[in-house]
Amino acid sequence: MVLVASLQLLVTVGVLGFVVAWWGLEPITTALGSLPWWALAGGLVLGAAGVLVQALRWRLVARYHGIRLPVGPADVRCWQASFLNSLLPGGLAGDVLRAADDSSDAEVSAGRRALASGFAAVAAERLCGTTVVLVAASAALAPHRPLLAALCLAGGVVTATVAWRWLRRLPARDLLGVGMLSVVGWVAFAGIFALALVAVAPSTDPRLAPGLAAVSIAGMSVPVGVGGWGTREAATAWIFSVVGLDPAAGVGVSVGYGVLALVSTLPGAVVLAARLAPRVREVGRPRDGRRARAGPGASTPARRPAASLRSRA
Repeated sequence: MVLVASLQLLVTVGVLGFVVAWWGLEPITTALGSLPWWALAGGLVLGAAGVLVQALRWRLVARYHGIRLPVGPADVRCWQASFLNSLLPGGLAGDVLRAADDSSDAEVSAGRRALASGFAAVAAERLCGTTVVLVAASAALAPHRPLLAALCLAGGVVTATVAWRWLRRLPARDLLGVGMLSVVGWVAFAGIFALALVAVAPSTDPRLAPGLAAVSIAGMSVPVGVGGWGTREAATAWIFSVVGLDPAAGVGVSVGYGVLALVSTLPGAVVLAARLAPRVREVGRPRDGRRARAGPGASTPARRPAASLRSRA
C-alpha cells in the first residue's frame, strides 16, 4: 500500500511538473489570485449539495444490503470521506473507511458478511457516479474525438456492469432514483467547474462549460494521483485546445476548480476532528482511570447483529 501511494504521489508530481514545464507557473498563480469570495462560497454550497446527494444515493443502495443508515450520519460520513479522498493518494481511502465503519457493530460470527455488505454498498454507489462521469465525458468528446468518446462510453458500460452485481436487488423505482441522484451529483460538481471558469477565464463562452467540465471531471476521476491534481490539469488543458481555446487558460481554470473542490470538502475536516477527538482522549487516559469509569462490575456490551446494523455518527 505504501508503494502504491508513493507511486501515485510521484504520478501527481510528474504530471504537474510536465504542466508547469509546458505552460509555466503563470496560469497557476493567476488562478490562485482570481478566486473571489463568491466563488468560494458557491463552491461550498455546491459541494454540500454534492455530498448530500451522495449520502442519499449511498443510503438508498445500503438499504438493500441490510444496512440501515439515517440521512444525518450518512451525510457526515460522506463529508469525512470527501475530505480524505481529496488529500490521500488514489482518492478512495475515505470511501474505504466509510465502508468499514458500516460494519463496525456486527457480531464476529457475521463480521465477514456484514463487512462485505458495507463495501458492496459503497462500491455500487461510487461506480454509479463514475458511470455518469464517463458517459458525460463521452457525450462531450463525441463531436471532437469519436474514438476517445467510444472508449469513455465503453468504460461507462464496464463500471455500470460491475455496479449491477450489487444493484440488481434494487427495484426499478430505486434504481431510477440512484441514477437520478448520480446525475444531480455530477451537475453539482460541474457547477463548481463553471464557477472556476467564470472567475478565472470570464471571456470563455459559457455554453462550452458543460463539455469542458465533463472532460475535466473525468480527468480528475482517474485514481492514479492525489486529489485529481495533475491529471485534471492535463485533461482540461487538452480539451481547451481541442475546442480552440488557450490551453494555458485551461490549466488556470483547472487549478481554480481544484481549489474550489478542495475548499468544498473542508467541512469534512471538522467532522474528522470531531470524531477523532473522543478517541484520542480515550487513548491518552490512564488505563486505571478507564477501568474506574467502567466500574468493577461492568460488562462488555453485546454487539448488535448484522441484521440490525446501524451507522454511528
